[in-house]
Amino acid sequence: MDSSKKYDVTAIGAVCVDAQVIGDDALLERYNLVKAASNDAGTEARKYASDDSLAKTTGGPGTNIAAGIALRGGNAALVGKVAGDELGSFFTARVQSFGIEYTAVLAEKSDVGTSFVMVVTTPDKERTFACYNGASLAMTPEDVDASLIANSKITYLDSYLWLSETGKESVQHAAELAKQSGGLVALSLNDRNIVAKNREEFLALAATHADILVGDMKEFAALFGTSSLEETAEAVNTLGLTASITAGAKGAYVIENGAMTHVPAQKIANLVDTSGAGDAFAAGFLYGLAQGKSAPDAGALGASWAADIIQHFGAEPRIGKNARPAASAPKPSL
Repeated sequence: MDSSKKYDVTAIGAVCVDAQVIGDDALLERYNLVKAASNDAGTEARKYASDDSLAKTTGGPGTNIAAGIALRGGNAALVGKVAGDELGSFFTARVQSFGIEYTAVLAEKSDVGTSFVMVVTTPDKERTFACYNGASLAMTPEDVDASLIANSKITYLDSYLWLSETGKESVQHAAELAKQSGGLVALSLNDRNIVAKNREEFLALAATHADILVGDMKEFAALFGTSSLEETAEAVNTLGLTASITAGAKGAYVIENGAMTHVPAQKIANLVDTSGAGDAFAAGFLYGLAQGKSAPDAGALGASWAADIIQHFGAEPRIGKNARPAASAPKPSL
């Protein structure tokens, strides 16, 4: 790892503002939301953004990665597109307050708002997402700051950008910049449906540009078409990659130099919300690698960070001198 580079990780992602809601199955049915899935709710989701009683936080995997690292004393940068609206201002001020290197890239069209996600947590701890895919998916390759990537040990690529053609082009451009500058590329699998839909392109990018893969077991299975952990590990090793594969309460498995190691989940007193657990693990894992740790040691760090995040609502870490509390408690229902 090149220790002369300023940033441990620069995250390229579909950034958004999240709002936390405590609900039940009846609430999901009322708004036609498929449980435990990401639902494109369009303007229906966007209108909730003006509700000041909702507990709003920054969101998006790339944001969660950068925040997890910056709030714990690491150096992180973020590239993501917002709109020139109230939510865009909220997002920009909040991530900058965490110590993240971030300059807002604004959407050109006035009718496009900052991306917004309503996260509904039901009593069974499942999370359901109602999404307005706004400015974040309007990212173009020209929006990617090459100087940040050139000064980064690892460039993290969020798969939600694959929901738009220009977003996909931005991911591929960022990967190319990272390789040209001698940095490592971490390809995140984030959503198994997105991975499955773009499988051939994901595989091609993994084979030609990726050094690190992060995701959960279902996402890895969608990428490689595998049905067991052993088959998945073999596929990762064939590409010669380092990987972290999260497995919920079972912990995670990390792969490095052909060897797979189980990383147990840390025991906690109270599980509140699993939002951002995978991102928190990935943040610790990538930060550990950037600091020269072995994959098993980096995985143990990731497990610690994940254990912290699931003990409160929302994906924002509440640790470190620059941490911010949620605006208010999650709203019980709508």
